[in-house]
Amino acid sequence: MITGAHSIIRTAEADDAAFLRRLYDPDRPRAALLDRRREPLTPTLDELREVLGGRTKGRQAPSEFLAVEDTTGSVVGFCTMRTSKQERNYAQFVLMLFEEDAYDSPLAEETLAFLKFRAFQELKLNKATAHCLDCESGFRNLLVRNGFESDGVQREVLFTRGRWHNVESMTLFPDKA
Repeated sequence: MITGAHSIIRTAEADDAAFLRRLYDPDRPRAALLDRRREPLTPTLDELREVLGGRTKGRQAPSEFLAVEDTTGSVVGFCTMRTSKQERNYAQFVLMLFEEDAYDSPLAEETLAFLKFRAFQELKLNKATAHCLDCESGFRNLLVRNGFESDGVQREVLFTRGRWHNVESMTLFPDKA
């Protein structure tokens, strides 16, 4: 558990599944919750409990999947670093907060600082990436404030709730962190 001035970051547990399920809101799509084909995922509460509890097909729960709490202990979001093969030496940052305006808070800044420290200081990665849909302006603004630069936009990759969404790829290198 990491306790900061504005946040508590801890390993997510099976009991956090109900909070995590709230993020799968079809009216507020998130790039981090799309599958490889850029389609929205809709897991059940039981599926999320299984994943967070480490009971899926003999695999362990993702130890780097973290719950973000405010200083009162209320879960306000989740974060993680998705890594591919170790030799590729980069990770994708995911930070999902329940409230859009929370991305403009010290809690969001502190959480992103934790991810950057973990990636660049502890793991010595060469870069971090993040993806955001055009409707995730708060998350995008947080990334830009913290040195991320756009790698480009994929146009109309997701159709949901009667409209198309673009997804933007963002990158951060250690010297800009």
